[in-house]
Amino acid sequence: MAKCKKCGEQKPRWPRSCSRCRSEVDRVDVAASAADMAGGLGLIRRAFMGVVRLIQRAFD
Repeated sequence: MAKCKKCGEQKPRWPRSCSRCRSEVDRVDVAASAADMAGGLGLIRRAFMGVVRLIQRAFD
C-alpha cells in the first residue's frame, strides 16, 4: 500500500485518493455550483421556449 502525499495516510492504489483527503472535498461548494448550473439551464430553456412561442404566434 502507498501513502498519501497530502496527509500521509495509507491508501489503496496510486490513482485513487485516500479516504481522509477524499472526505475533505467541500461538498457544499460542489452542490452550490451544481445548483447554479441547473438554474442557468432553466433560464436558457425558458428563453428558448419564449422564442418558440413567438415564432408560433407569427405563423398563426
